[in-house]
Formats: sequence, structure tokens, C-alpha cells
Amino acid sequence: MRRGFNTFLFFMSACAAFLSCAGFSHILTQSGTDKERMEKDAGGKGNSSGDEETGDRVTSSQLRKVGETEKVQVGVYFMPSWNTSADRKIDRDSFWECLKGRENCSYLYDQASWGPKGRIYSRQYPYEGPFLDKKPIPELKGFYRRDDPEVAKKQLEYMKAYGIDFFAYNWFFGRHYYYHMHFAPQARLFYPEGWPVDSKRDGRVKVPGLEEWDGQLKVLLAENEKLPADRQMKFAINWCDDSESRWTQWLAMASPGNIKTRINYPGENPDKNLYLQVHDKITLTWIHQYFKRKDYLKDERGRPIVYFYFPHDTEARASYYGISLGDLLKRSQDLAKKEGFPGIKFIAVTSGAMTERLRPYAMPTTWRPNDPNKPWAGGTYGNRMLFQDYVPRLKKMGFEGMTGYLYHNFYDQENRSYQDMRKTYRGHWQKWSEYYKNDPGFEYQVPVAMGWDRRPAGGTWPQQTGVPSEPQKDRVISNKATFKAKLEEARKVILSHKENNGNTLMVCCWNEYLEGNHIEPTEGHGFGYLEAIREVFMP
Repeated sequence: MRRGFNTFLFFMSACAAFLSCAGFSHILTQSGTDKERMEKDAGGKGNSSGDEETGDRVTSSQLRKVGETEKVQVGVYFMPSWNTSADRKIDRDSFWECLKGRENCSYLYDQASWGPKGRIYSRQYPYEGPFLDKKPIPELKGFYRRDDPEVAKKQLEYMKAYGIDFFAYNWFFGRHYYYHMHFAPQARLFYPEGWPVDSKRDGRVKVPGLEEWDGQLKVLLAENEKLPADRQMKFAINWCDDSESRWTQWLAMASPGNIKTRINYPGENPDKNLYLQVHDKITLTWIHQYFKRKDYLKDERGRPIVYFYFPHDTEARASYYGISLGDLLKRSQDLAKKEGFPGIKFIAVTSGAMTERLRPYAMPTTWRPNDPNKPWAGGTYGNRMLFQDYVPRLKKMGFEGMTGYLYHNFYDQENRSYQDMRKTYRGHWQKWSEYYKNDPGFEYQVPVAMGWDRRPAGGTWPQQTGVPSEPQKDRVISNKATFKAKLEEARKVILSHKENNGNTLMVCCWNEYLEGNHIEPTEGHGFGYLEAIREVFMP
């Protein structure tokens, strides 16, 4: 997902899983190469690149003393890609085009991020691609099609065989999209039963909004259903409500330009009432499309688990209407209970700046338009909070846990190498595990990350000058050995705080190819990262 420090407002204020582990003998319909690889004794060596660190490494024997038979639930974030071509006859995958080269990499031409000329390369800031070492292995068909069912099945099999219990799919929703229930193929889109439509406009929905980039999820779930129950993966929604462009498009529904071009019609106003109706629609989409499935991740009480990426973004924008984030979560809870569920368990996926120096880029909790008569023209985010001040508010909002997607810093500790990142993560693990150790009603799910390398998308972080502000941070690169050492440390933390962490590890990520977090097997690192997970969590 896009995160960072600049367009500082969205990137580091930060757009880029799940139960029961199967043994290797359960994997069927594999190629001989896959079968041999997954059945061999776990212990292969990873590549030798990256920095080695052994001083704080926890040995397997030490871990067994903590809890030899303890099972840790392992989840991984899954990031969808999409077609960036304006021509529907041409498919330009948002990931693959940036790995193959720069000609068709849409991120490099994003003027909102890089300025009017897009990403500018020079002797000082050279292009370092293509990044072909990140190409998925032949068994996954290389730069595969997003909707290829054979690839989806293979991904599910790899996850299961290597000790991953669930995947958390990064789920996006466009609030501003209107569609027509009497016009195919839009008639197939989800719309709550009995909700009003405009019969004079081909059944145009009265309450807008639809899922975005859900194609891969649909294919994954279709393939998952075909597998025997004991070989199926669990999955959950990771709601990513973090897009400034979607917020602007929502507000623009009532703009003269939208009305003139008939993108919208008079009366389609993004007011408080419609905002709440759309939120209800989001929740009902979860309920009817996902929660009722047997493979959706639920807690011991039968409550669906929803991960919520960067909740402060939603909190800030909802404040425009005088709505609190707690109000929104309660509406979702009430709808779930009305549909027969015990409720929803919300887990915040969050991180942010932790020093006064970075407060201008800290976590906003309010948004106000610059011109109240033209909110679509832009606004200002305010009441920014440092991460350590924001976290204690989560429980009162209705969250029952938190985890991270990626930690870029811990106070003044910043990531310029994987060794740095491991120090950053240790700081967070200790701080939040201790903070919640006496609170049985809130859990800290321990996160880990493969690294950080945003060079395929232009670098860290985008500036309007066309160059990245901190390219030195695009070298946070691990290998199997250093990643495994990080996993071992994380497991020790989980087992020593198992009463308040959900006994869950969250891994970033399966396929964040443009940010250097992709444990999916590639030509560069093979199965090294999956082997590391298996060796630590399936000994």
C-alpha cells in the first residue's frame, strides 16, 4: 500500500490471512518440483545478501523451553494489484510494469506524488531497475495474471504448506461510485436487498459505493472452496480506508463539474446521512459477501475478525460530519448482531510518528475544508497525535486489539538497514506487549516485516521536486537468515505474553512487490522466506 513520509500527509500518516495449519502430505496436484520442495526437511539456506545479525538471536532450543508445543497463529497481508491502463483491451499490472521497467510504471508518472514531471531520474538519483529478481517463480507463471485460478490455487497451497494460517486481504471501497441495477453487468454488483433505486435511471442506486480491486480475492475464495476443508485457508478483511483521492471524489459528487458532466445528478449529496448509509453498506457487504462463509476468520465466540488499516484516516474524515470512529464501529457491531452474529472483533493496523520533530506528519484526527462551500477543493488535517498518544484511545473507540503493517521508526530509531528495522520492531514489541499485559480485553498481535525497498515505485519518499527525500531508506533488505532470526525473536515475545496478544503473528507481506515486502516465492529469493516461517512455526 502507498505509505510513507511524503506525500508526507498520506505516506507515513503512514495504497499497498487465515487459521489451521496443514502438513506437507496434504498438498495435492503439485508439480514434482513443488512436492519435493515442500516435503523436504526444512532447513535450506537462503541467499547470502543483506546484513547478518546474531547478537540477539534466539535459538530453537531456547524457544522450546518457553513453550515447545505452543501453536502460534500466523497471518499474512495480501495486497491486490490492478490494471493501470486506460484501454481495457490492454492489461498493465500495477506491480509487474514497475518491476519490468519504468516506461509503463504508473507510480512514476503520478503528478500528485512527484510533481508535474513525475519521477525525475538523474546521476544523483539514478534509475536502478529493472527489478527482475522479484519475478515470481515459474510454478507461479512468472508475472502472472491476477485472475489466474491456477496461480491462486498454488498461492493457497504454498501458504498452507509453509505454516501460514490465514491471509488478511487489503480491502478497498470506493464510496463515490454509483451504478445501475437494471444494467448488465452492473446488475451483479452487491446492493442490499430492499434498498431504493431510481427506476427512471436504469435502477441507479440511491446509496453509492462498491468494492475495488476485489478480483483477486474472488478468485482466491473460489479456489479455496474447491479444496477439502482441512486444506482450506482462512481469510479476513483488512479494510484500507486510507485514500485521499477517494475522499476527494466522494466530496466532489455535489460539485458543479460533476453535475454538469452528469457524473452525478442533483440530490446526490455527500452529506452526513449518506455517509452513514454508505458505512452501513460497507458493513452489509462484509456480512453478506464474506462473514457468512465458513472460511472467514472468526474468534472463539464466532465473531468475524476485521483488521482496520490506519483508522486515524477514517476518524479524521468522519469528524467532518461530527461523527466519531466509535460511532461507526458501533453501527457495524449493531448490523452484525442484527444479522445473527455475536458482533465483530476489530483489530487496528496502525503506526505513526513518535517524536516532536515529526509531529507535522503525525496521525490526524480531524479534517476541515479550506472552503466550506467547496469541500471538494481540498481541506486541512488537524489535531495530529503522536503514535504513543493515539494508541491508548483505541479501546474506547471499540477496538479489541492492534497490530502493525510496517514500522518505519521507534522514537528516534529509524530504518536504514534490516538491522535497524529489527531494533525498531523490538522497541514496539516490548512497549506494546508491556502496555497491554494486564488488559485481558485488548490484544497486541506481534507484527514482523520482510523489509522495505520502494525503488520500483520511485523511492522513499515522493516529493513534488520529482525525487525521493530519503532514498537511503530503500536498503532495508533481509535474507532468509535475518528474517528467520526476526521470526524467532517475535515468537519468543508472543509466547511470553500469550495472555494478551491473541497468540498471533502478522507478517507483512505476501506480495507488496513495490515496497520490498513479498515473501511469495520469487526468482531472487526462492522459497527462503516461506522456509523460515515453516522452520520457526512448524518445527
